[in-house]
Order: sequence, then structure tokens, then C-alpha cells
Amino acid sequence: MTEITVTGKCPKLISKEEIRAIVLSTITVMGYHGYYLKRPQEGVEVILGKMNLGKNKITEGNNAGVAWRGLGMFKVDLRKFRNKPGLTTILIHETIHLCANFSGSDEFIVSTLTDRLKESIIEIAEELASNTYKRAAYFAHSKKGMAYHRSEKDDCYNDEQWQNKKTTSGNKKQKGTK
Repeated sequence: MTEITVTGKCPKLISKEEIRAIVLSTITVMGYHGYYLKRPQEGVEVILGKMNLGKNKITEGNNAGVAWRGLGMFKVDLRKFRNKPGLTTILIHETIHLCANFSGSDEFIVSTLTDRLKESIIEIAEELASNTYKRAAYFAHSKKGMAYHRSEKDDCYNDEQWQNKKTTSGNKKQKGTK
């Protein structure tokens, strides 16, 4: 599992939990399709701030974000974003850069994948970001001396795991497929 560290002050339009969820969801979708972080054991650092990230080679304007795949890190210039959809886009875009190098037409491919994968990524991120603290409480109860913890001799299975029948709904058929 990849640790995601967010440094710098988050703008009011998005929380650190949402940023972590978007980055992890992007890593998950990319990994599911065979594109992985170069050094997943090292984690990912997202640096937010008002900073000059240099000139963009394609647009010749200032960069809004810059990723270093080998370091597992990217920076975002918050001065470039006045709305949440724009910030969400750059988070996905820079995370894709951390997971893959397409050489030559890297920016076209990454920006196209950002557009095409965004809906799936946001679906996963929504679920991760909601109820963050409720899930954290479940984990807190697993610590020694808390509700879920048992001694080795009292260890057993909790049959409640079989009561919730929720599962995946299968592959959704895409339009135009038979």
C-alpha cells in the first residue's frame, strides 16, 4: 500500500482526505491496468503551494503541476486553480505521470487518460473520502485493550462477516458491445 503525504496548506475548496483519495484512486486504476508507481514502497508526496514551477515546454506558460516519477512526488501551484474540478484534474494528471512514462507524446496521452479515467477515479475517490473517520474508528477498535482485540487463546472468527451480502455487480455492459 502506498502512503500518500500531502504537504502545504489545502485550499478551502478541497480537503486533505479528498486529495489523498483522488491520488490513491488514480494509483489504483493505473495499477489495475498494469501501470505502477516506480517506487511504491517509498510512498507519494503531494506538495501544494503558491510556487513557480517553471515554463511549460508545450504551452510556454507557467506549469500548474510538475511530477517526478523517480521520486514519487509532485507539486501543484495553487495559484492556477480557482475551482475544484480544475484542481481535481491536475491531481489526476500528475499522479498518472507518477505511474507511467509514455515517451514522446507523454502530455497528450496523460491528458487524454486524465479525461477518460476521471469518472472511474472519482467514483472510487468519493467512496474513500466519505466516512473516513468512521473507518478510522473501526481500526482504532482493533488496538490492544479495545473492543475487537482478543487474546490468542480467545481468538475466533466473527460470523458477522457473512451477514453483509454486498458484492460487485459484475462488468457493466458498455454501449455498443454484444
